[in-house]
Amino acid sequence: MAAALAERGWVVQEAGDELELLAGIRADVPEWVVVQGDLLTSEMLAAARHVRRADERVTLVFVLARCEASLVLSAMRAGVNDLLTDDSSPAEIDEAIGRARGGWVADAPKTTLRNGERLVGGSWCVEQVRRAIERVALSDSNVLITGETGTGKELTAELIHRNSKRRDRPFVSLNCAAIPEGLLESELFGYERGAFTGAHAAREGKLQYAQGGTLFLDEIGDMSLYAQAKILRAIESRKVQRLGGNREIAVNIRIIAATNQNLEQLTSQQKFRQDLYFRLNVARLHLPPLREHTEDIPALVAHLARELAETADRRIDDIDSSFFESLLQYDWPGNVRELRNVVESTLVFCHSTRVTRRDLPPYLRALFASEERKRESEREKVLGALRASGWNRNDAARILGCSRMTLYRKMVKYDLFPHAEEPGAYDRNASA
Repeated sequence: MAAALAERGWVVQEAGDELELLAGIRADVPEWVVVQGDLLTSEMLAAARHVRRADERVTLVFVLARCEASLVLSAMRAGVNDLLTDDSSPAEIDEAIGRARGGWVADAPKTTLRNGERLVGGSWCVEQVRRAIERVALSDSNVLITGETGTGKELTAELIHRNSKRRDRPFVSLNCAAIPEGLLESELFGYERGAFTGAHAAREGKLQYAQGGTLFLDEIGDMSLYAQAKILRAIESRKVQRLGGNREIAVNIRIIAATNQNLEQLTSQQKFRQDLYFRLNVARLHLPPLREHTEDIPALVAHLARELAETADRRIDDIDSSFFESLLQYDWPGNVRELRNVVESTLVFCHSTRVTRRDLPPYLRALFASEERKRESEREKVLGALRASGWNRNDAARILGCSRMTLYRKMVKYDLFPHAEEPGAYDRNASA
């Protein structure tokens, strides 16, 4: 990695361990420090704190083989600017350094698809979704997107369309749950003049609007069995017939359907047609809930804050780390949609150019206050066991009634290590 970064124009100095790193910083303060490791360890957190004490201006990036989302908060508290996986290219590390040096307004980590369309985040989950989109976009098969509410199913459908051979044709969206059953058929297939009271002129349906392009059927699980039979016939015959008409119209479209329900279960309960399920479930993508990739939250917040600040003509110079710390502790039942609402609400009620934890919506502030009390209680319990055992981890784990590994995770989570200010102290206490 050092050689690759040097090729990009950086002057690189390597350090073998924490003591050598600190000695190098005292001799000549660098612009940035990249720390490599398999997992986030107490030694790495100690190194981060020492770097921060040496000079607050140093950009600090961790490159890890694997990083648990639960430990991202510990890294942020230690002063780490960014975390990357060890398969990151020198260009991505370069970009991370640029982001940190530029503050929150710099570009958030993104993976770019064709035509500038982007997915925000650098986690393994987002990377898997990006790769799936690229593969699915190359085909012309029907697609089924599954995932909880607010995970970005419509955005994913748009990205598939805009990276497919149909990109220059229409992308038409229809929310099956938002339209009354009596109107769904006319929305899908259109109608002829005089087909019903008020039909003063003929109108194309969504299937015709999408001619040559993509029709996105959101919340397909809420479609009635009658409407399912009609859409199945259109998919199989590639023809539609308007309400009140007797002429079949050929259509050439791709169907992308999405649901937050279990279609397999609905099929077994005979609430969803099995033949339609098989027609849709050709290429399948599952979008993970935000709680499974919370490491993307800082990047998402930066992206959303920049976008919403521009829309509202607001100026935001900085987002305090306490704001990010709070967001990382929440489960996000509403996923990215809820995160967007929280960021927007925060910007509406924030009275300065610096966003802090105090600017969060009231429901989150109340929740975090309660959680903070629980965390403080657990921290005191763990600390008490460690002190009672003379910092012997085996004995402390027995006192707490947990495994040594669980104890270690809690020690990292709450930064409970003796003599943290002394370089090398972690090594001496690791085998206690």
